Amino acid sequence: MRKFLYLLFFFSPTILFSAGEYRCGLMECDNFEANVSDKASLQRGLSTYMNYCYGCHSLKYSRYKRVAEDLLIPLEMYEDNLIFNGSKIGELMEISLSKDDAINWLGAYPPDLTLEARLRRPDWIYTYLRNYYPDSTRPYGVNNKVYQNVNMPHVLEDMQNSLSVAEYDQVIYDLTNFMTYVADPSAEQRKRIGTYVLLFLVIFTSFAYMTYREFKKDLK
Repeated sequence: MRKFLYLLFFFSPTILFSAGEYRCGLMECDNFEANVSDKASLQRGLSTYMNYCYGCHSLKYSRYKRVAEDLLIPLEMYEDNLIFNGSKIGELMEISLSKDDAINWLGAYPPDLTLEARLRRPDWIYTYLRNYYPDSTRPYGVNNKVYQNVNMPHVLEDMQNSLSVAEYDQVIYDLTNFMTYVADPSAEQRKRIGTYVLLFLVIFTSFAYMTYREFKKDLK
């Protein structure tokens, strides 16, 4: 039984342990259900990330090539359209913004976001991105209901103003879905392997039990 529970824990991509309700700042988190098998959603999320987030936030634990292959994007297309700093397709997804320039221009170095969905949880990210609001007292003229007095500007503000609520929510969903994938790119593979492992254990246990019954007959 202990081995079975260990295997179940190891291969499950989304086991959550919670002592209470998870909250986003002082508010409840919006409902978010990731679907990292939806390649079209991940591709759209990647495009949004690379065009709006990647100038400041690296994904330094991921490689361009791995992301392109996982998301079924031809390598040449990825390299031509989604790599803006001259990096090679096999390199890590580092940004060109230096720490000194970031501190001089922004006051701090923006954090890497590769593992953000594992640190914060996807529903936190989804809620955070949907809850910017105007605040003239802040340096960039915006604040956030989830993370009060955050220093990050609302980089998607122009997009939000030009889209309907439903269209903008889809953009945020796709972006959060991509960040969920990039935080654990092997999740789908583990899920598939886990299914086979559990099936094998069921079949093996059945044969082991039938063998045990045959041996038991001989002992009588």
